[in-house]
Amino acid sequence: MSNTLQRQLDRGSQLLRSGQLGEALELAKSLLAQYPGHPVVHLFAADAASMNGDRGAALRCLETVPAGDRNVPVLLRKAELLFNDGQRGAALATARAAAELVGPEEWQLRTVARLFSDCHDLREARAWLLRAHETLPESSGILYDLALSEFHLNLPDEAEQHIEELLQKEPSHSGAVHLRSALRTQSAGHNHVADLQQRLQQTSLQANMVTAANFALAKELEDLMQYEESFAALERGAEAFRKTLPYDAASELASQEAIRRHFTRQAYESLGRGFEDESPIFVIGMPRTGTTLVERMLGSHSQAVSIGEFTDFPMLFNDMMRIAQASDSRTGSGTDLSLRLDFRELGRRYVAAARQLAGDSPRFIDKLPYNFLYCGYILAALPQARLVHLTRDPLDTCYAIYKTLFFRAYSYSYQLDELVDYFISYRKHMDHWHQVLPGRILDVSYERLVQAPEEQARRVLDWCGLPWEHAVLNFHEQDNPSMTASAMQVRNPVNAESIGAWRRAGSGFDGVRERLQEAGLVAG
Repeated sequence: MSNTLQRQLDRGSQLLRSGQLGEALELAKSLLAQYPGHPVVHLFAADAASMNGDRGAALRCLETVPAGDRNVPVLLRKAELLFNDGQRGAALATARAAAELVGPEEWQLRTVARLFSDCHDLREARAWLLRAHETLPESSGILYDLALSEFHLNLPDEAEQHIEELLQKEPSHSGAVHLRSALRTQSAGHNHVADLQQRLQQTSLQANMVTAANFALAKELEDLMQYEESFAALERGAEAFRKTLPYDAASELASQEAIRRHFTRQAYESLGRGFEDESPIFVIGMPRTGTTLVERMLGSHSQAVSIGEFTDFPMLFNDMMRIAQASDSRTGSGTDLSLRLDFRELGRRYVAAARQLAGDSPRFIDKLPYNFLYCGYILAALPQARLVHLTRDPLDTCYAIYKTLFFRAYSYSYQLDELVDYFISYRKHMDHWHQVLPGRILDVSYERLVQAPEEQARRVLDWCGLPWEHAVLNFHEQDNPSMTASAMQVRNPVNAESIGAWRRAGSGFDGVRERLQEAGLVAG
């Protein structure tokens, strides 16, 4: 590559980083004209188009790379774009093609595995990572990815072995420190409390280790029923992580209020008929309320398959909103543009994307908790869909969320006042949907579910139009991967052990309880 081209690509990268997307796009067009067929130029042009919101143009940039040049970075970027465009089958095929060509480069090996995992082929991802570990045995990143895949595949012994190997190589790997504690319930004879406490006594700890070690310590101390010390560690970890997040609570809550203000019953009735397909079942609610439990139950039925936490409905909705905003001169007129989308087309696109994972199963389960934000839009796009909403005691819900390190999701959950604000807005949101869409959402109490599982399972199946099958009560015997924070819990039979767990927080939850009482969500 010439120095001139490298300088221009460096300038293009700077334009993308600084958000000067229009200028980056113009530079990409110029470089494509000057260097037709150059893989690196096509990669930059694809990135520029993608960041400008045009995935189709981004894919075309890569498809025009000369066929004889089987460039691995081009194949991997193409697979990522195909996945983001909802073309999971093509993404998986492209990832497999890249896998045959990759060299001993860590980022390439890890990207192939991530694509396999993203495309819901976690077993293939693990098999690939085992080979990658043999290729680059010193790679901490590959070892961590391998252990994480084993956690989700319910292989705790294998995961523990790889974590220990990783920590010998890189003792300060924060992800491994956190994952190690999550693999099993710790006991007096087998725990890492002393190690975690020693780590936290070190000076000049990086924020990610302060977070990971404190959340791990909180989990292990809770396992050991040392609740006061556990909550103190939890507060330290949550405070450290919150400082790293750009979460704007006011903006988030205002956007939810705007939905409630605009999406009225009258507005819903004016939207026309959506896409007629009775196969989708949406399991929604706050995280840590039993959504994974219901997903696993339903997924044990012979006529249903889970597609996991499928992000395509909000992604497709937001894509259509961006396109509409770019082409509609009335965006600033006060009219809610979201109510003028083509909901039938939205439903069609969603089902087409979901079918790539669901195959020909009569029903499929989309278990993305925060789809609660979109209930009205979902039923406008998919009028025959079934929505199952998990409810749980507000205090237990807030405690379970607060003690979970989600990493890249639920940014509201690391500061108690923000968590309560969000929970109150969520309850307003669900009350709104029940008023606008009476009889269209089934509420399922977590407490009732764990105390009377067969009764509630029959109720859910009936709501979904599925015949009774006793297998749904044996969900814990499934060997399917679970990609959620509940991956280990759902391997066990139903139990009521976590009811009332919020009391373990002691006085630390006094403020939460008082605010929820003021909001009328818990008894005084």
